[in-house]
Amino acid sequence: MLDPTQLDTLAAGFTVLARFHQEPPDEDTLATFRQMLDEWPLPGTEGATQGLQVLRSSEAVAEDAAAVRADHAGLYGTLAVARVAPYESVHRGQERLVFDAHTLQVRDAYRTLSLQAPKLNREPDDHIGLELEFVAQSCLRALDALDQGSEADAERYVRLGADFYRDHLGQWAPEMLGRVVDEAHTAFMAGLAHLTAGALESYAQATGVQTEDA
Repeated sequence: MLDPTQLDTLAAGFTVLARFHQEPPDEDTLATFRQMLDEWPLPGTEGATQGLQVLRSSEAVAEDAAAVRADHAGLYGTLAVARVAPYESVHRGQERLVFDAHTLQVRDAYRTLSLQAPKLNREPDDHIGLELEFVAQSCLRALDALDQGSEADAERYVRLGADFYRDHLGQWAPEMLGRVVDEAHTAFMAGLAHLTAGALESYAQATGVQTEDA
């Protein structure tokens, strides 16, 4: 069972990463994030070390929010064809299409926490940002359960998150994030991908989960 400190740091890190993969930061958010890099809650992995270094280089070369927004859109296909699709189904499905069986499996998993994709049936449920958010929410629910004195419920929430990582995130996100590093036009997006890979490694270490072949 994870202790409250572990749950809090995992929730904090995954919440930030989930947000930035879904929507790039504006100028104020970017400045605040850069000021807090030294306080990143999930250090200690190779991905975190690389990510923080690359993100600091983004500030050093004065990348602004407009540059990050353009790169985010180009990478994830907000305005055109994606350089790296942000959806699990594209990476794992035989037909490489969205809204396939993997999307529906992810939708079912979200229901275990009474969650659903914000644009249900209009955009795929299995976006990298939404999957990261599920992990964050599982940690937050476990924290709430511990606050209410229910260790059994807390363990159940942790297991839901770990199972989701094993069956979904861990099966496709590391490779996808590596492609983002290769395809990114900004240090910010490359650094974000490294940092996310490090967070996934931290989560796997903390929960003891191991992925099987996809």
